[in-house]
Amino acid sequence: MGPELEKALNELGLRMRMFRAIQEDAAPEGALTERESLILQLVVEQGQMAVTQIAAAWPNVSESTISMTISKLWRKGLVSKTTSPENQRVTIVKPTENGRHELETMFKHRSERMQSLFDTIQMTDEERQTLINICQRGVAVLDGLFGIQSGLDQHQKYGTTKTVST
Repeated sequence: MGPELEKALNELGLRMRMFRAIQEDAAPEGALTERESLILQLVVEQGQMAVTQIAAAWPNVSESTISMTISKLWRKGLVSKTTSPENQRVTIVKPTENGRHELETMFKHRSERMQSLFDTIQMTDEERQTLINICQRGVAVLDGLFGIQSGLDQHQKYGTTKTVST
C-alpha cells in the first residue's frame, strides 16, 4: 500500500468516524442504528426476504439478533412481517412505503454530506472519476468475499479477478 497512502487513509478514516460519532450523538431519539439501516437497505433492494436470508447476509451475527432488529424496524413501521404460506415457520420481511422513504431520505442526507465534502476539497472531474473507479473495484472485491453474485460480475467488469485471502 505504501506508507503515505496508509497514513492518508487512516487519517481520513479517523475523521470520518469522528464525524459519524458527532452525528450519532446529535441524532434524534429513535433514529436508525447502523444495523437497522443496513437491514432496511437490504430488504428494500431485494423487495422481500425471509429472516433466514437476511441472517445469511450477516454470518457473524446470530439469527435472533437479526430477528430482534427486524422487529424494531417493524415497530417503527419500516418493514412488514408475514408468515410464508408455504412454510408457517418462515417469516417474510418486506419494506413499507415508510421504509422506502426513510432509506431515500437517509441516502439523500448522505449524498448531501459527501457533495459538501467534495465541493469543499474542490475535487476535479478526473479525481471524481478515479474515486468512482476505486470504489467500484472495492465493492466488487468485497462482494466476492461475501459471495454476492453481482460482485462476481463486477470482478469481470472491473478486472479484479485476483483472489483475496482473509
